[in-house]
Amino acid sequence: MIIFDIPYAPLRHGKWSVAVSNNGHPEFRSRQDALRFAVSAALKARRVGDAVINIEGVDGRWRMFDHRAKGII
Repeated sequence: MIIFDIPYAPLRHGKWSVAVSNNGHPEFRSRQDALRFAVSAALKARRVGDAVINIEGVDGRWRMFDHRAKGII
C-alpha cells in the first residue's frame, strides 16, 4: 500500500511537502498541486496495489481518501 500525506499548512512559505510512503517527500508550490500529484500517483499505483491519500483539514484532523479523492469511511 502506498500512503500520501498532505498537510494543511505549508512546510515553509510557498512549499507543500507530500509524504509518500515509498518515495520520500516531494515539494509543490501549492496545496492544490500537492493534491493533484497525490491523486495522479495514487491512480497509477492502483494498478499495482492500493493507495490512500491522507489530507489534514483546517481543524487539524486527518481524513482518508481513495485514488479518486473520494472519502473513505
